[in-house]
Amino acid sequence: MKRLSALIAILVVAGVLAAALSLRANRSVDGDQNAPAARSTDVPGAALTVSMVHPIAIVWPETVTANGAIGAWQEAVVGAEIGGVRLVEVLVDVGDQVEQGQLLARLDSAPLEAAYAQQNAALAESEARLIEAVANAKRARSLRSTQAISEQDLIRAVTTAQAAEAQVEVARARLLSQRIALDNARVLAPDRGVVSSRSAMLGAVAAPGMELFRLVRQNRLEWRAELTAGQLAVVKTGDAAEIMLANGEVVTGTVRQVAPVLDTGSRTGIVYIALDGEHPGARAGMFAAGKIMLGERPGIAVPASAVVLRDGREYVFKVDTEQQRTVQVLISTGRRSADRIEVVDGLSIDDQVVESGGAFLNDGDRVRVVPSRSLADAGEQRHT
Repeated sequence: MKRLSALIAILVVAGVLAAALSLRANRSVDGDQNAPAARSTDVPGAALTVSMVHPIAIVWPETVTANGAIGAWQEAVVGAEIGGVRLVEVLVDVGDQVEQGQLLARLDSAPLEAAYAQQNAALAESEARLIEAVANAKRARSLRSTQAISEQDLIRAVTTAQAAEAQVEVARARLLSQRIALDNARVLAPDRGVVSSRSAMLGAVAAPGMELFRLVRQNRLEWRAELTAGQLAVVKTGDAAEIMLANGEVVTGTVRQVAPVLDTGSRTGIVYIALDGEHPGARAGMFAAGKIMLGERPGIAVPASAVVLRDGREYVFKVDTEQQRTVQVLISTGRRSADRIEVVDGLSIDDQVVESGGAFLNDGDRVRVVPSRSLADAGEQRHT
């Protein structure tokens, strides 16, 4: 009997607890029905709050990218103009800056001076013979008038005078040649520039035409960009260019000439771009990359943060304002500039897209939208 009484007591307590819990649940439901109506305006199940942005109109530069070597605009070859004499002095080396007319090397002038003195004496001798021949011709003419000499003797005297005069001219020409040879014993720079190579060796016996030095004329360099046939068709003389050097320096240049033919092996042509000014970081033979500016064209751009890459394609997200759901839109992009990406196809200037956070969104997701703003406004806020 005692066990039966304890079991009945337990069942009564359990029933009382169940009734209390049921009453509390009913009151909670009634309280929720009386909650403020303003909460019903929230987007049910919204996972992310996003901001919208308008694409902006922008002018995009048209460029052609290329690679190529940097070379000298022109090289001047400095050689020996006389032969048979030793090189007795070399005054410059590779990398030295020289001015036009500067002495670069000197050949042994002693034998040249001796030959010049000998030719000077030969000229003096020829002039003396000319004086004698002219006097004899004059005397012969006077004697002929008195029939003291024959006509043949007169002709011989006049011819001798003319031959003596010709000998004087020959002697003068030889003396001038010796003077030039003596002057050429001093090897001078033909133009301002930098010495790019030196083959002159002290003590070497020069031969006519032997190369002694090479100069990069006026320190002017050019970039020889290699372009395809299609790229060559749109490049013209006068186009601006930017070249990236190995040290990170960006230099500017101007197209001075476009190759009229293509290389039969590589099917590329050369565009010669003169570098503006002198740049210590640029060296002849250096390989560099750059771009040629062809002009500008209008387009539209969105922030780089708005573009999502999925499965090798690029997308942006619009928002259906009635359903408050995202719409994934496939776009085609062009070039990038700072934090902007050009949109070639898929958007118009009047559209709005999610500015950032697209990587966390899928097509049809519910979102909460804050007031839209333009990309220009966003840029001003970032700067402030």
